[in-house]
Amino acid sequence: MFQIDPLSRKPVYEQLIDQLERLILSGVLHAGDQLPSVRSLRQEHGVSISTVQQAYQTLEQQQL
Repeated sequence: MFQIDPLSRKPVYEQLIDQLERLILSGVLHAGDQLPSVRSLRQEHGVSISTVQQAYQTLEQQQL
């Protein structure tokens, strides 16, 4: 579902935000859909829990 580019100049949390926004705006994700858990994203992509939490909190603040 997510493609994280460790060589990108863009921080990982911003990559997650961008991809989630695209999924929402394209209609792949709908209101009420369950997002991947913080721990599962951490394990799958090797990112820290705080990075995933930061992305999710930003999306929540943006009311996405």
